[in-house]
Amino acid sequence: MAVQPAAAIAAAFMLGRLLYADHWPWPVLTAYVVASGNRGRKDVLRKGVRRFVGACAGTLVATGVAACGLRGHPAVAALFGVLAIALWLRLLDHACWAAGMTTALALLPGYFGQSATDQLPARLSAIAAGAVLSVASAWWLLPVRRGRPGLTRS
Repeated sequence: MAVQPAAAIAAAFMLGRLLYADHWPWPVLTAYVVASGNRGRKDVLRKGVRRFVGACAGTLVATGVAACGLRGHPAVAALFGVLAIALWLRLLDHACWAAGMTTALALLPGYFGQSATDQLPARLSAIAAGAVLSVASAWWLLPVRRGRPGLTRS
């Protein structure tokens, strides 16, 4: 189980540096979150899909929030509000947490007077890349199976 996350994270580091330059942590973080705590191939696939779906929802919300033009201290206040809601909704589903984090991270550049809307498509593709790397490693690199054929439980 340690080989799979290690391979996915190493591949995410390489892909992140090649495709996302200064934003290389985006696929690395996703690869780590999706591959950690692997309970089997379906678990990693489920986490990967939920993280991507949540990031898509967060991208839509973040685009709307960023279009409001929050800058400075109001952007920070909104960021902490979004984080509080995301933390509360995390208990419902990982997709809610991913949506909240994507929205919160989109608000952060507003504090510095920058626009985050141009970064959202790259962030979404990096999240997809990290999730795909984790799912691929879980499915094809020493896959963990739930039950072993021929073994009986006592």
